[in-house]
Amino acid sequence: MNRPKIPADVRRLLRREVGFGCPVPDCGRPYLEWHHFDPPWKDEQHNRPEGMIALCVEHHKQADNGAFTKEQLHAFKKNGMESWAAVSGKFNWMRNDILAVVGGNFYYKTPVIFQLNDDPIIWFNRDENNYLLLNITMLTTSGEDRAAVRDNEWSNTGGEVDIQCPPSARSLDIKYKNGDRVCIEFFEIASIEELKKRYSDTQPESWGVNFPVTAVEVTNVVAGSGINFSAKRTSIGGGVLRGNFASNCGAGIALNTD
Repeated sequence: MNRPKIPADVRRLLRREVGFGCPVPDCGRPYLEWHHFDPPWKDEQHNRPEGMIALCVEHHKQADNGAFTKEQLHAFKKNGMESWAAVSGKFNWMRNDILAVVGGNFYYKTPVIFQLNDDPIIWFNRDENNYLLLNITMLTTSGEDRAAVRDNEWSNTGGEVDIQCPPSARSLDIKYKNGDRVCIEFFEIASIEELKKRYSDTQPESWGVNFPVTAVEVTNVVAGSGINFSAKRTSIGGGVLRGNFASNCGAGIALNTD
């Protein structure tokens, strides 16, 4: 059945009230869907958050088949934030070659995308099978802990205002109250033509990228720092970079503040 899309503010509220992880005891998976239970969708087609709950795919299916009572689901909603202070997940997009699209610039066969004072901030490691694994250290001027990605596995710290992580496990969007943000999306690009369609201002014919290729697009905003890898461009201090391509180099961007 095709249902109207649940409003973004409702989905955001439902994610927050369960602490961004499935509230069923001993679960905590971050890949959430939206279950209508009070009343069920078949009885009334509504999107009232008080009668809905965020559940993982497995427990959503179980809830649809009557595994949980209405009272149990209300208890999950009430206690969800307290039950899970931390959530984590994994990207299973492991490839020998990955085209990294970071701040509107393109990096291929480049192990370190962004390095600050000799410390890698956005980089790849290779495992024993030669697969590339993504790593991100979130910078912040707040002095607070931030989420991190280590070898394709991510975890939060508990201070987030929103975490979006759909069941496809291909993307992640983490936001903080001060404006810090990291957004990651993996996808396949079948051809040069498809890449140019997605990024219209590029000229990839001379890049030497083998298609089809897996790409990972990274947005990373460090509020109040002047460092901003947005969807379309990289801003560092007063400088702006976009549409550039780097290949077979040690580090794409190296910044020294000492």
